[in-house]
Amino acid sequence: MKTDNMVKDVITKNEKDNDRSKGYLEELLNYEKQRYQYKGYGLIFATLTTLIWFFVVPQTAKFWWPKKIENEGKVYAVLGYLNHEFWFILVNVIFYFIYKFELSFFERYKITTKAWPWNEDQEKWKQMLKDTFKLLLLNHLIFLPLLLLPDYISNEARVRMDYESLPSCSEVIIQTIFFMVMEDFTFYWSHRFLHMDFIYPYVHKIHHKYVNTVCIAAEYAHPFEFIFGNVLTTNSGVLLLGKRTHMVTYLMWSILRIAETTDGHCGYEFSWSPFRLLPMSAGSEFHHYHHLAFKGNYASFFTCWDRVFNTVHKKYLEFVEKKQKLTKTIQVEIEISKNK
Repeated sequence: MKTDNMVKDVITKNEKDNDRSKGYLEELLNYEKQRYQYKGYGLIFATLTTLIWFFVVPQTAKFWWPKKIENEGKVYAVLGYLNHEFWFILVNVIFYFIYKFELSFFERYKITTKAWPWNEDQEKWKQMLKDTFKLLLLNHLIFLPLLLLPDYISNEARVRMDYESLPSCSEVIIQTIFFMVMEDFTFYWSHRFLHMDFIYPYVHKIHHKYVNTVCIAAEYAHPFEFIFGNVLTTNSGVLLLGKRTHMVTYLMWSILRIAETTDGHCGYEFSWSPFRLLPMSAGSEFHHYHHLAFKGNYASFFTCWDRVFNTVHKKYLEFVEKKQKLTKTIQVEIEISKNK
């Protein structure tokens, strides 16, 4: 009898676990469905941007990539550095004008009703901006060049750079997906580590001075975090593939990563962002709740690792639930108006 009862208990437990798993999967699929619906026509622009990026840009390399490169290591270091600096500065300049003019076209995508930090307290913002520029200059003018110095001195590129093996569109797509997965996984764990009590006050707390995040906050970080939490995680996939990656793919990936992290910190949830096409995409709203609560929502590109390891913050889940209810209410109202 005891054995029979034990078997029944096990079966009941398995059935409950299966029901929970089905319920969780249904909830996740429903959330993804509503997330895409919420983006509306912005997804068309996001799709076009993605198609151009992966199917047109790689093809242009045959027109501008040099036939022969001497001193590959030096070119790899200098070009990699300049590529990072140029795009980080350009994106921030673009957002400067978006913030400055506060056009309703952009402001409708703002993720919080709270005032921008420069409108909330100008003196505090000026000091924050000074601190930000000091740390950015330290990281970008000293530590980033130091990381690339071994490649420059050895004159050995970590990737291939020849004209003959320029990457195909499929190679760029496959490797970019691999880079995303690797970056997201390593970033999740490095980010979670930086939130541990013994290290957080000395390193990652600096980045969290931005509670209401803006674009320039994306790379505002302690040098230790900048090196191990940003640069190494971003390049983890590239380091693993080595010469199987072409410099063109590496440059495209670097631009993509800069665009993603600035998008995640910009304070807007743009419907046309190509990153919102990704399944289980994280985005600006997801990361905003990380800065609000200081815990949870650790990943960058996706929400999967936070879901797997149960670190999605409760406040964000409450926000998603409210958003889903609002969407359902709007859908019902539309159906009622159609039937009148």
